[in-house]
Amino acid sequence: MYQLSSAVLRAITKVAKVNLLEHSEGPSQSIIEAVSGLSEMFTRNGQVGSRVYFEDPQLRAGYLVYYLPVNLAKVQVLLDELQPVLPVAPDQDFRVLDLGGGPGTGALGVLDWCLSKSARPPSTLRMIAVDRSPKVLRVSTEIWQAYSEQQRDQSIPSLNTVECNLERSLPSAIRDGGGVNGYQLIIVQNLLSELFVGSMDPVGQRTVLVGELLNYLAPEGSLMLIEPATRVASRQLHQVRDNLLVEQRCSVYAPCLHDGPCPALLKPDDWCHEERKWETPAWIAQVDREVGLIKDALKFSYVIFRKDGKTLVPRNPDYHRVVSELRVMKGEKRVWFCDQAGRSEVGRQDKEGSASNAAFDDWHRGAIVRVSDIVRKERKGRPAMVGRILASGQVQIIRPA
Repeated sequence: MYQLSSAVLRAITKVAKVNLLEHSEGPSQSIIEAVSGLSEMFTRNGQVGSRVYFEDPQLRAGYLVYYLPVNLAKVQVLLDELQPVLPVAPDQDFRVLDLGGGPGTGALGVLDWCLSKSARPPSTLRMIAVDRSPKVLRVSTEIWQAYSEQQRDQSIPSLNTVECNLERSLPSAIRDGGGVNGYQLIIVQNLLSELFVGSMDPVGQRTVLVGELLNYLAPEGSLMLIEPATRVASRQLHQVRDNLLVEQRCSVYAPCLHDGPCPALLKPDDWCHEERKWETPAWIAQVDREVGLIKDALKFSYVIFRKDGKTLVPRNPDYHRVVSELRVMKGEKRVWFCDQAGRSEVGRQDKEGSASNAAFDDWHRGAIVRVSDIVRKERKGRPAMVGRILASGQVQIIRPA
């Protein structure tokens, strides 16, 4: 189960000017009220691109201790997926561009992840955090410094910040920041759904922006797009994904098992999102109880693009990705798959449970699995809507989420 580092939590609470790590009484009423207000604001207006809530000390503290840990955790969960393809040469600069992640969320997540994994010397990191709000960027610098002060035996470079409106052209600081070869990692978190909202073609303009970012991605780099796990934001992300794949300038590293059109877009009520387990900080769990929110799991939609064709798991027509919970029904269990053939529903009746298919009971959203045989009996000349796993079926979990 994923857990945030104590260094991250200490840096966040220090800048937020709250004592939650040693405070047995939990978050104050002002923090609870701030998170409640922010939740209503985000539900009504999205993440609010101007970050006006950072001008209010109470709202800023609420965002830092509640939303920042959640968003940083999402980045680090995906960094674990990317670990096999991230640059490892200790003498090579690791250039990272963090777009729209609030107060340097993505950049801090990468720094902390590298230190926790001993993936590379921190002195090789070259970080740029981008936002349209100067206040947000000042806070990102404060958090970066608060974190760096804890790493006395490490040489931590400074965080570079760039103020810009991404609905306009990218400034030279972003274009040049990737150096000659480009960025090894670009993180775009909770941003796309905020941009070009009043446009006649918001998805098209977002596609153009992401396409421009690909120009500054290193040949071996990764472009990580993260959006909220809502139907609207997720489906628009799926559309951007499809548009970019049609241009054949990149391929999907994760989560998809193919580069074809997204099957979730075939029906207007479908969408694809993640739900990853994590150890919820005690104060976030208490805020949830007080406000009525739920952060007991990390929920988000994402796609990671690469130019070199590398993928999280090998392309294999026998691999399937679980895109739903394991649903327990009367006499059977079912899940929804997504694979090269599209989306389909698969179940195993309780009476068909066996040692060879026992792994089916551990399937979960996001897992990549393999099944030796799925039976779809015909009814009235048509295949059954639900495929069946029989007692003789061989079931494997290729990669858990």
